[in-house]
Amino acid sequence: MIELDECCDECMILYEFCRLTDCLVKDIKHLEAEIVRTRYTLSNYLEKPDCEFLRSDILANLAGRYVGNSAYDAYIKLLYNNQDPMDSKEWVDFISQLAHGHDNTKYL
Repeated sequence: MIELDECCDECMILYEFCRLTDCLVKDIKHLEAEIVRTRYTLSNYLEKPDCEFLRSDILANLAGRYVGNSAYDAYIKLLYNNQDPMDSKEWVDFISQLAHGHDNTKYL
């Protein structure tokens, strides 16, 4: 039988892993935003059609998504009520605005 102290320890470990995962997700989002900003800026210095190619692929090959991974699913369930912070409306709107050159750094 599991002791109450052991259960509390396991819950704290799970919570700490969720907090760590949250920090890592925020780092990934920051890096994605920097990639999009850099690609947009670079596209302004390129000649046609290269600038158009880069802008059309500005959101390509960003970080992968982790929905379906049991640890990540537990994280979004416990901290975000089953809403993936990497796919939230706010994040998608923000990154889409960056892709069009509208930099509202209040999000990060």
